[in-house]
Amino acid sequence: MSANWLGYPQVMLAAWCPLATVGAWHLLRRLTLRLPPRERFTLAVAAALTPLLAVAVPYLPHSPLREALPWRAPIAWGISNGITDADPAHILSALGSQLILAASVVPLVSLAVSFAAGALRVARTARTVAMLAPRQCGGIWIVDDDAGSPRSLASTVGLVRPRIILAAAVAESAEASAIIRHERAHARAHHPLWIFLATCALRSWWWIPGRKAILGEMRLAAELRADQEARETYGAAAVARALCAQIEAGSRAAGHGLAPAGGGIAFLDPGIELTHRARALADPPRTLPAWQAWSVRAVIVAAVGAAAILL
Repeated sequence: MSANWLGYPQVMLAAWCPLATVGAWHLLRRLTLRLPPRERFTLAVAAALTPLLAVAVPYLPHSPLREALPWRAPIAWGISNGITDADPAHILSALGSQLILAASVVPLVSLAVSFAAGALRVARTARTVAMLAPRQCGGIWIVDDDAGSPRSLASTVGLVRPRIILAAAVAESAEASAIIRHERAHARAHHPLWIFLATCALRSWWWIPGRKAILGEMRLAAELRADQEARETYGAAAVARALCAQIEAGSRAAGHGLAPAGGGIAFLDPGIELTHRARALADPPRTLPAWQAWSVRAVIVAAVGAAAILL
């Protein structure tokens, strides 16, 4: 039986593009761990968004690029032409036809469902924050202790206009300056928006192994970057004290059965991420000269563009 179906546009977009992207990210893992947090975050977001960008490449049948890449066509073209115009004998019989149809429809449905679920979570977070009735104090929103939120609450919420939400106990603590600096780093870099887009996009390719590692790296890199900015202003010791205070407050809140409001980027994230953050505070901060940093970003943009067009 023929295996021509492996080169069909919809199969390229549904399987080979996300597999190649995730696989390349894992192959370069040891190299990318040497990069500063900002570049690591950019690379993880780029890897997560590449399959989505590939699906969005328009079909231009009369363009010179289309003639140069005859195998490249969007998934919509595959839906309308991939099955009906082909001889079933060349698509691994009726079963092959069904597989091709699934490769055409499933990615589009998954994208729609994933982004809809993400939008619902954002709306739920906004409603939760509104119910806490925070009061604005400068550029910070403070939640009173009697509002029912955890006393360790420190989070950046909002996609287009991020807001820093702090519990009153956190805002009045000795570590408040370092925590606020950390959260402002998230807000300035629009980490919630990029994490939302990357999470929804990468979650759409649920059949691709190894994708969750990219999401974990993206979140960790965002935290490391925010820690580094707070460290540059107040020193590693101040950030470490803030982190320890948040851990202690979080433990007490867990003992009382309280749960964080969720939906944002919290200063505290337990487990492996906490270990990496503590280790990063003990090591000298990683930085790149400006020309090297821009070179890394240019390479990432070029690689994403090539993968989106060629795959």
